[in-house]
Amino acid sequence: MELKREEMIKLDLHINNKESTRWQNTMLASKVKRDALEVAAKKYEANTGNYIRPICLVQVERTGKDQRGSGLIHAEDVREFLIRDCGIAPDEVAVKSSDKDDIEGLNLFARNCPIRYIITKQALQEGWDCAFAYVLTILTNPASKK
Repeated sequence: MELKREEMIKLDLHINNKESTRWQNTMLASKVKRDALEVAAKKYEANTGNYIRPICLVQVERTGKDQRGSGLIHAEDVREFLIRDCGIAPDEVAVKSSDKDDIEGLNLFARNCPIRYIITKQALQEGWDCAFAYVLTILTNPASKK
């Protein structure tokens, strides 16, 4: 409610907690949801002329180049999974971290911007705003019961 009062949440919030310790299952569910939202966005644009391209923001546990393979979920593991197992085009996946910023200089609102997935660790905590972010996937500590 505090976020809503601060006008940080503009739409209804639907929370779906996946009961799986495999982050890949959560990522697949997020892909399906984002794809469905894109279909709805295209219908909406056809009826109103307003362009929306739903982006899935993915929060991971690690992004640093020397932090991979520690048993924690790394941005590059998610990127590879999206491309290899989900059939996402490489130019539709970006990482935004202190080490790497694939979206720097991009206009995320432009029709020709291919970005559909942004993987980050802390950008959301720092107040970064992405108006096309309609799916937030949190892949931190998948074994937690909370």
